[in-house]
Amino acid sequence: MKLNYFLKESARDIVAFGSPVFFLLALARIAIIENYIYLGKVALAGILFLILMYSFKANIHLGFGMIILVFLSIYYNDLRFTIFASLIYIAAIFSLFYLKEEKSKIIKGIFLGLLSTGISWFAVEKLFQ
Repeated sequence: MKLNYFLKESARDIVAFGSPVFFLLALARIAIIENYIYLGKVALAGILFLILMYSFKANIHLGFGMIILVFLSIYYNDLRFTIFASLIYIAAIFSLFYLKEEKSKIIKGIFLGLLSTGISWFAVEKLFQ
């Protein structure tokens, strides 16, 4: 019983890295370094994802997590960080399965997070070229 409780709590903690609060913390960190074009990319990706998430009923944590994973990995440009962050993201996917999240919401969260990231990256690049 204690092991089951520990596993559920650990799964929830891992999933929290894709929470809206963590996403806002990442935005605040980007704002502090005054890289406003990069901030625009991440913020736009978050807004696009929210619209798509509510339209298609996707998992919010995996969508925001994907946005954070991609943009922070590009920003830090360090293979070790990218591997570490990717492992955390994979753990979040497994955690959601463990917590019995609907498979379709998991897949939609991953896909819509990637889609939002790509659209925002290219839109802001075109806008500020």
